[in-house]
Amino acid sequence: MAKKALHITKGVKNAPSVNPKLRAGKRWSRSVAELAKDIIDGNLPALAQGITLVESNAVADKENARALLHALMPHTGSSFRIGVTGVPGVGKSTFLESYGSALLKSDETARVAVLAVDPSSEVSKGSILGDKTRMMELGKHERAFIRPSSSGGNLGGVAKKTREALLLCEAAGFNYIFVETVGVGQSETLVAQLVDCFLFLAMPGTGDELQGLKKGIMEMADIIAINKSEPPNTPAGERSALAIRSALQLFTNKKFDWHPPVLLTSGLTGFGFNELDTSFDRYRRHSQSKGWFDKKRKGQQEYWFEHAVRDGVFELLRKDEDWKKDYEALKAEVALGNLNPFEASAEMVKSLKGKV
Repeated sequence: MAKKALHITKGVKNAPSVNPKLRAGKRWSRSVAELAKDIIDGNLPALAQGITLVESNAVADKENARALLHALMPHTGSSFRIGVTGVPGVGKSTFLESYGSALLKSDETARVAVLAVDPSSEVSKGSILGDKTRMMELGKHERAFIRPSSSGGNLGGVAKKTREALLLCEAAGFNYIFVETVGVGQSETLVAQLVDCFLFLAMPGTGDELQGLKKGIMEMADIIAINKSEPPNTPAGERSALAIRSALQLFTNKKFDWHPPVLLTSGLTGFGFNELDTSFDRYRRHSQSKGWFDKKRKGQQEYWFEHAVRDGVFELLRKDEDWKKDYEALKAEVALGNLNPFEASAEMVKSLKGKV
């Protein structure tokens, strides 16, 4: 039988981001009450389903997500929330796998969750979600949970529903929750509105110490670690640490008399992890004794309330056909250069006066 010649299709100009022939999987059918109970019991598949639910944009799912969060809120708040950020290539995922594994080994009561946010495509808004593949060993541990999420293009370095995912992890009994951010630089300051402690990872000899001269992400850091400082990189790490310590002295410290320690660590070998443990413990006890720990969490609650109200109001307005028509028309005028964004936004605010 003769072989058929290779056939090449013409293709399409604008391919959809999701295959239209893809058959949807069977959706979970348990009730919100059952899902909440399973999450509280520490059931990891239920936790994953719960996070998928709160991340969903479907109208029915939003109602169920609110009910789920309401049921779980009394079981939240007991974890130590740690944000981990740094420049691309600093080794955040390797560091987290190594440090998370060390925590589980040294403390039998520890349960570690990692919410890893991957950068998303500006075209399709999709993401490879590769962070989990770089933490394979930690992901196999029975007391660990890793959840990658797409940033959705958010400049804050965190996914839109990271806070809800964090609360679900707390309800499931995880007492150490790490939020690993995209790693795009000083735009990641939103992570500070999610966590109790903010860890910044830098690399030795790369000029990161100059970031300390800017009132940005490094000023917000509670602990700074020069990662990849294992021998023979230790001397370079010490030089970078000295430069950062000098730069930090230029800032007026407004944080309850806390001076961020600058440490040398290695996610590859575990070098410096004992010192990091001590720094986390010192920070937690110091911030609690000064009342800053509770004050910060209350401020975060207020921040996310305002954030949710803004999102809800905008979503409600977009359902108003007249408002939506005006919105799209003004947006087109801005795109054409006929109006600047500030004039256009003022027009939109004026149009709201008759609706509120």
